[in-house]
Amino acid sequence: MKRKKLAIGLDNFKRLIDDGYMYIDKTLLVKDIVESGSSVVLITRPRRFGKTLNMSMLKYFYEIPKCREFAFENEDVSYLFNALNIFEDDEYRKQQGKYPVIFISLKGAKKTNWEDTYQNLVEIVSEEYKRHRYMLKSDSLSDEEKERYEKIINRKATQVDYEGIIKDLSKYLERYFEQKVMVLIDEYDTPIQAGYINGYYEEIINFMKSMLGKGLKGNDSLKQGVLTGIMKVAKESIFSDFNNPRVYTVITNDISDKFGFLEEEVEELLKQFGLGEKFKEVKMWYNGYQFGLGTTIYNPWSIINYAVQPEMGLRPYWTNTSANTVIKEVMQLDKVEGKKVVEDLLEGRLVEKTIQENVIYETIKTNPESAWSFLLHAGYLKVTGKKQEKENITYNLAIPNLEVKIIYQSMLRDYFKEDFKIATKINDLIKSLIDQDEETFTILLEELYLIYVSYNDTKTTHERIDLSEEKEKHENFHHGFILGLLMFGIEHYEIKSNREYGLGRPDIVLIPKDETKQAYIFEFKWASRKSKKTLEYLLKEAKNQIKEKRYTEGVLKTHNLSKVTEIPVGFKGKKIMMQIISK
Repeated sequence: MKRKKLAIGLDNFKRLIDDGYMYIDKTLLVKDIVESGSSVVLITRPRRFGKTLNMSMLKYFYEIPKCREFAFENEDVSYLFNALNIFEDDEYRKQQGKYPVIFISLKGAKKTNWEDTYQNLVEIVSEEYKRHRYMLKSDSLSDEEKERYEKIINRKATQVDYEGIIKDLSKYLERYFEQKVMVLIDEYDTPIQAGYINGYYEEIINFMKSMLGKGLKGNDSLKQGVLTGIMKVAKESIFSDFNNPRVYTVITNDISDKFGFLEEEVEELLKQFGLGEKFKEVKMWYNGYQFGLGTTIYNPWSIINYAVQPEMGLRPYWTNTSANTVIKEVMQLDKVEGKKVVEDLLEGRLVEKTIQENVIYETIKTNPESAWSFLLHAGYLKVTGKKQEKENITYNLAIPNLEVKIIYQSMLRDYFKEDFKIATKINDLIKSLIDQDEETFTILLEELYLIYVSYNDTKTTHERIDLSEEKEKHENFHHGFILGLLMFGIEHYEIKSNREYGLGRPDIVLIPKDETKQAYIFEFKWASRKSKKTLEYLLKEAKNQIKEKRYTEGVLKTHNLSKVTEIPVGFKGKKIMMQIISK
């Protein structure tokens, strides 16, 4: 691989090649799409994984030069592919530049209200019609069609006209070129996600369903339609009317190597830029995505950003505020299960979940299955294995890498930091712990419970038959709540959750980074408000478990420490009783 420049954020394939930037060859995607055998192909990948660049490559591969007349690019661009994999096959070499192309990218259509988003969509459609306005000079369009065409260019058409733009434009192009049309729609679900976040979901989903339905179902002018997005949207299924669309998601084995960088590609790139010795560190930070169930993929956005500016160090380059919001909503969706799963993920334990390939955005806030599915498709989780029992398939999920782990840690901390007063209370809580101020610690913890914990979080579900499961659920809630508080406030300690010490697994252990400081062992016991167990009884039960399971001895021996503080805690509803015992 000859060393070339690296471009950040450049997703125009022609400019990338013409200006001499490095290109990791993904052109065999053309072959995969042709061999899919479907008239409509949907490819879903997380953001910043090269979707737009791949779609730009497809455009320049397929498009008849005449289509680019008004973009001043109407020359033969076959030279772009001369040194690339797709031209090693003569059959595909012959197909280059043979089809009219409709190219629509919706990545910028994401305003905070429907009116502005609709105007965004109108502008995007208008520009694509303007790109093909050479047809207005011909006799291939009737006077009525030309009049409608001009209205769309001038943004004066009706919403019904804009919903029909794909079907109409492909019909005009086929008539003009006497050739079927390739339709490429990049980031089709960006406006849908914006609608979900900003409260105009119904308007955008109805518009998109109508536009895609008219343009891709039963369109005799269509050669093939290719769409990219983060996930397959299932609202009344937006794709239900299509004739067996081929869908490639992050859990599909096919084309798993065409988006993102393979390990060998990353290793070679780093060598080219004199960063070969950093490969192990880069692997820890950015490795770990699994597309399909065996292809290891690196986030290209992060790799390129690091390689361009290595002096900035290894750090999280890949963030997404809207998806971070969903992580917080997942944690709030079920305050017991949500925080427990995030805790398990952060501790490196696998989490088993049922994953939906078709995600209904409206249910992300109400259905944990949809929420975890969203996080997988959006790149905040990876699949490490699957299990099938009859018709039921579950997937093992994990955090992909250190970059994403930091995002989860930040989200868990921020969950408890919604305003300055709360942050101050948490800081005071941690200070009282370090100072061994049992009374202040208990008072502040009870205050935080009153603020954050609802009655529904701690009440008993009488419908449950398995009371031990109920008990575990609520102890997990208190466990997760305090874990989140400690993650916010403890900087000089390593947090161990449910790790084995002595003869069992204490709930939370704080290990000091300075061996001269003391460790802390938390053990929680819970009872419902209607239980006959008193707080005193629960406190004694927690204290006895610390002693009988020899947690203190295990912590001191494992970490070569000399000081430890035991903190047994009893919970009954929102009432708390605890004790701080120095050893």
